Amino acid sequence: MERNTREKKKLITPLAMSLSAVLLLGLLLTGCATQPSGSNTKQQGQVAPTELGDYIILSWQTIGMKCTSDNDAWFSWHTPGNDMWAQVIKRGDPPVVVTEGIKLTYEAPEDHRDPSKTLNFWDYAPITLGKEIPVNTGRSGNAADKGELTLNEAKSAWTALGIPISPFNDHGEVYAYPMFTVTASDEVTGKVLATTKVSMPVSAEIGCYLCHGGITKQPGIGLADETAKNILAAHDKNTGTNLLAEAEAGRPQYCLDCHAAANVGAPGKPDVLSMSAALHGKHAQYIQGGTVDSCGVCHPSSNKGEVYCQRDVHRGFGMDCMDCHGTLPQHAASVLTNELHKPAAQASLERLKPFLNDVDPVGRGHWINQPDCLSCHEDHKKASFEASSYNEWIFERDELYRFEKADNGDMMCASCHGSPHAIYPVSTVFGYDQINYQPESLQGFAGPIGANGNCSVCHTAPVTGDWHHKNQEQPFIAPSFANDPKR
Repeated sequence: MERNTREKKKLITPLAMSLSAVLLLGLLLTGCATQPSGSNTKQQGQVAPTELGDYIILSWQTIGMKCTSDNDAWFSWHTPGNDMWAQVIKRGDPPVVVTEGIKLTYEAPEDHRDPSKTLNFWDYAPITLGKEIPVNTGRSGNAADKGELTLNEAKSAWTALGIPISPFNDHGEVYAYPMFTVTASDEVTGKVLATTKVSMPVSAEIGCYLCHGGITKQPGIGLADETAKNILAAHDKNTGTNLLAEAEAGRPQYCLDCHAAANVGAPGKPDVLSMSAALHGKHAQYIQGGTVDSCGVCHPSSNKGEVYCQRDVHRGFGMDCMDCHGTLPQHAASVLTNELHKPAAQASLERLKPFLNDVDPVGRGHWINQPDCLSCHEDHKKASFEASSYNEWIFERDELYRFEKADNGDMMCASCHGSPHAIYPVSTVFGYDQINYQPESLQGFAGPIGANGNCSVCHTAPVTGDWHHKNQEQPFIAPSFANDPKR
């Protein structure tokens, strides 16, 4: 189901080594119709790029911020597991996307290899998940310290899914953006072909304590025992469950056994609201401010916090959560509308109607139907400040930005533009200065890979014209990030 502004895909059957092309502005999520003057020199200052070899690696995380609970003693919901993706390009005329003859590996920073020191997930997994999970190994089998990526043939990309990463380093200090090293080597000789670094963001910054009481382990970060018990007590009161008594008896439950979560493939129970519908639908009845601060009550996006879910080029141009997702009541209503066959969804939606600002929500499946980039960037052009993608959903999973390929060739959108919510350039207000490592090391500035004529990142001969998609030769002008908090 495609909107009129979305072109039919000119898909090319993946080859063992598929043709790449001009790596310029990609989806052109790089600016707006009117550019603010000035730029953040720390954010956008020119740096000397590294000398390019025969190969480059472009790597990203499929969601801009993985949320993880640090306390599974009472219930388990956000289990650790970050998803790493990468594409390898052999530079040339033309360049090619490499899918055979190589080995890709990842390695965590030295002080970020033992998440079991700060997360108790492994202690309770035999109860919450019904099986033992080897310490410092994710549910997918990938290890926290190092491992190997596997080929996703359909996407001509390499993946390491479910890497368990803590928002704290091994010394217990908050470190939400650990930089992992990705290495490509010759499968036969072992010769290193290329290396890069990629941020693997993770946060335990959740605001449950603000309403449910308790004191977090770190300021605003983590789930305290008191908070968790109060949440269970409220759940029992509202739904007739017995979760608090079960947890106190040493039998904490896994929330997704009942509440579906499409992002991790949890089917839930057919008559129970999905996790997204339940959480947003309930809390939107009490948090109706209609500002980004409403999102920051629960999500790691508060100006007083240590991380941002949304910290990319869009934020730099003054946008916030609501420009894509709507207000909190609108966001909740879109998910509830998709589950109206459930009585609980009907009741929640009825309570939210006074707060929808006369906007009729278009139902969407949680995590699967997300905002469409082209609803603002029609024909891949720069967007107006008045644009909004609320109610303009992608209805096919493979067309979501995080899984999408460019109109031509095998390059994935995120290869050149970065992760959702962390599209280049990314704010460095929290001091994680390497977060723009790939564009800065490859072309000397933080922006989409190949922007402003930097085709030589992949091409060894001059190229012109639009290949990946329309209008990719538009100039990139860095945002000011004027709305970042002063640190």
